[in-house]
Amino acid sequence: MSGTSRHLRALAGCVIAAVAGLFLIGTGLHLSGAGWHLARCLSGDESPIDAAVLPAGYPGLETIPTLPETTLTEIRAVPGVAAAMPVQGGGVGLVGFGSLVPLEAVALDMALLSASAPGMEGEPPHGASDAVLDRRTADQLHLEVGETIMVHGNGANRAFEITGVTESRGNPSLDVRGTIGLLPMAAADLVGDLELESVQVQAAPGVDPGELRDRLSAALGNDYEVMTHAEMLASGDVTAETLPPVLGVVGSLLVVGAALTSYMGRQTTITTSLLMATTVLSLTATSAVIVASAGVEITSVPIMVVAALTALAAVAAMVLRPRILSNIG
Repeated sequence: MSGTSRHLRALAGCVIAAVAGLFLIGTGLHLSGAGWHLARCLSGDESPIDAAVLPAGYPGLETIPTLPETTLTEIRAVPGVAAAMPVQGGGVGLVGFGSLVPLEAVALDMALLSASAPGMEGEPPHGASDAVLDRRTADQLHLEVGETIMVHGNGANRAFEITGVTESRGNPSLDVRGTIGLLPMAAADLVGDLELESVQVQAAPGVDPGELRDRLSAALGNDYEVMTHAEMLASGDVTAETLPPVLGVVGSLLVVGAALTSYMGRQTTITTSLLMATTVLSLTATSAVIVASAGVEITSVPIMVVAALTALAAVAAMVLRPRILSNIG
């Protein structure tokens, strides 16, 4: 086999390994929700949700625990709270699946919808007969955007068209029932008296979500459960917790291996530089996957630190490359 042929085969192997690694990392980003966190913090957009206040015992099994109406006033009095947004709803049932499928009907606030879900297939409700479902319920019942469902609530059945499906699968330890999102008036008609089920809280500038959670817990007492937004999204399912980091690490190993093979195999400087840059991106993305899977809010500072250190190491490796290769012989 000629030297040129071996060179091309080695280059093709590096490219294939790097692409496969990036695919695994991308899958990990999607499953962990880190892609949404990463895009938000790098774009400079702040999430309107930093923490959530839930009733003790949430989510309940037979009935949905609720909060007293005075909760909003108490939360807004806590230092570091910029805004407190109520989430109201009640229990309903989905008709047509043998027995009633329990759902939690929620009166949608569009800001909360965009903040709570990393994305949505379709569109949010625009009319009284429109609804959105969570992804897990839609997948389990094989429901799709555009289909009509029958929901039982307040003593009657009502038909709704599924206009959207939220991409967030939620946290299985918190979401024991499916969720149907409706416009406020439609939710009130379907449920009757809307109950205060939780409160979404936005932190004041400079207040860390974890610090806000601790302040709220201290002020509200044991009758409430307070979680950061990242903790709410972090899955309680062991497979979902461990799979994204594993995919990220394996993907990064493939990309790093491809870069090292190119580096030591005397590929062109351009090829090696591109693979080095890809390594920087892959390690940063994998760090985001691990952090998000652990239920920690992703911020720009650690992401920039990881990216900067990895970039400096890559630049140093490129500058020292001729000396290293000459010593290796």
